[in-house]
Parts: sequence; C-alpha cells; structure tokens
Amino acid sequence: MYKYDDLNERNVLVSGASGDIGIAICEKFLEQGCHVYALYNTNNTALEELKAQHAQGQCLSILHCDLADSDSVNELGLYLARKIRQLDVLVNNAGIVKDNLFASMNFDDFSTVINTNMLSTFRLTKEVLKLLRCAESSTIVNVASIAAIIPSVGQANYSASKGALLGFTRTLAAELAPRGVRVNAVAPGMIASKMVKKVSRTVVRDVTNSIPLKRLGNCQEVANTIVYLSSSASSYIVGQTIVIDGGLVMR
Repeated sequence: MYKYDDLNERNVLVSGASGDIGIAICEKFLEQGCHVYALYNTNNTALEELKAQHAQGQCLSILHCDLADSDSVNELGLYLARKIRQLDVLVNNAGIVKDNLFASMNFDDFSTVINTNMLSTFRLTKEVLKLLRCAESSTIVNVASIAAIIPSVGQANYSASKGALLGFTRTLAAELAPRGVRVNAVAPGMIASKMVKKVSRTVVRDVTNSIPLKRLGNCQEVANTIVYLSSSASSYIVGQTIVIDGGLVMR
C-alpha cells in the first residue's frame, strides 16, 4: 500500500459505501489514517464488519442516508456540519442497475437509475459543497463506468446516468477548480464483485477474453485509484476520467 501522508486525519465522505467497491474505498482511506463517513441505504452489515475488524475501525462512522430523499440528505448535511469543520474528500459511489433491453424497459426502471446514479450525486454534492470549500484543498471523485464510454447492451438507463455523470464531472471541475476543489472521475470496467456474479457466466467469459490483461479488475484497484486522485500526488489532475478496465476500452 502506498502511503499518502497528506491524507492523514482528513475527513472523507463515501456514498454507496456498503457495496463491494464502497467497502474497498472505505478500507483504503482508513489505511491512510482518514476519518471516513460511510453512507448506506439498506444494508450496513459489511460496514459493521469492517469497523469491527479493521485496525483503524474507530475512525469509521456508519451513517444511514437515502440519497433519493432530499430531506434525508439535508439531515445528513446538518449532522456533518455539527460534526466536522471541513470535508476534504467526497466520493460519489452510489449506484444501481436495472438492466433490460430498451424495448422492454419501462419508465420507472429508467428514471430510478437516473435518480440514484445521477440526481443523488447532485443532491449530495450540493449539500456538502460548503464543507468542501472550507478545506484548504479538497477533492471530489465521481464513480462512473465504461458504460458511459462504450455501448453496453441492456443498459440504456445505466449508460445514460453514467454518461451524464462524466459531463457533470467536467463542468463541475471547471467551476470549482478556481475555488480550490478538484473534481475527477473514475470509470471502472467489469470488476469482480457481487454485482458481477449476477451477470451471465457467458457474458463474463466473453468480456474477460476481450480484456488485454485477461482478467477482471478487483475492487481494491478501483479504490487505490480513487485514493490517488484524492491526494496531493494528483494535484494537477482536474476534470479527468481515469478508466480502470485492464485495457478493454483501449481495444
């Protein structure tokens, strides 16, 4: 593990923290000596296990927040404002999938994914922006997907939400960089996780064969990149999307 000394004692807020990638993100920031505020909506079991087992578990605060509910997000903002004077890192990682071919996709499936993956990012970022501006040098990292870059059959809703997230990242970066807030994104490819286990083995095999590294990525590789983008080691990187896919998009 590479150590970024500037991250020690920093305040980090992670949405979608209860998923496999979210857990890895929280774990990596804890290893950097950060105070991590982990948001979940429905299940915090994995977060509780991380808190109990990690050597820095006392630095992990597990918070419930329904990012689709403006009142819930507002309550979170009030809590954080009482708890901390500044927020150094925001990781917008919350996301869902509701896959179906477009001809069979209903409006609710489309709008729910857009709401969770994009509009919730807006709500949370807007709510904590003042805390981010209070930090001397803060960062926002948005977790998108290669589905925002290349066609992903059966994911018109997901692709649209993640594509919007990349546009949001670039514009927000241009607006906030002069105010000392760096904004970037990561676009993971197929990552070994519980979500991927729901995908057809045939599809996973075909994708793996198309990846130059000939393997799926792991959650720690995504988390390592996010930690890097949050540190001073990436201090001149602004408005960029780092693709983490083993070379799949390259081909």
